[in-house]
Amino acid sequence: MRETKDILIAWKNTRILKRIGTEYPSKSSGFAGASNDFDYRQYLTEEEVEVVDNAVLTLRADNIEYWAILTSFYLRGISCSKQAKLLGKQTTEITKILLAAECFIRGHIIQLFSKTA
Repeated sequence: MRETKDILIAWKNTRILKRIGTEYPSKSSGFAGASNDFDYRQYLTEEEVEVVDNAVLTLRADNIEYWAILTSFYLRGISCSKQAKLLGKQTTEITKILLAAECFIRGHIIQLFSKTA
């Protein structure tokens, strides 16, 4: 079973790096048949990205603060300490919120990712 952090990093890689400039969010950009030998980042399949996207949207509907901290950390690369400074909170509080948000996501994606090794 893959770690939630690894799945979210792969989700970011797929969502941000492979979908830039595409008109259709379900299709990744890139060249068909191009060699990916130089790219060591992990990516998700389109089906997996859709499951994670839905889990993140569910988190947004459930708790907007948790969603904001999770997406700021994974999609925008803003550290917990920087978020804490911006929000006027302690770093440990932001870290706990991030962990809770990751657990929420894990609960929504476990059906798909528990099947893969």
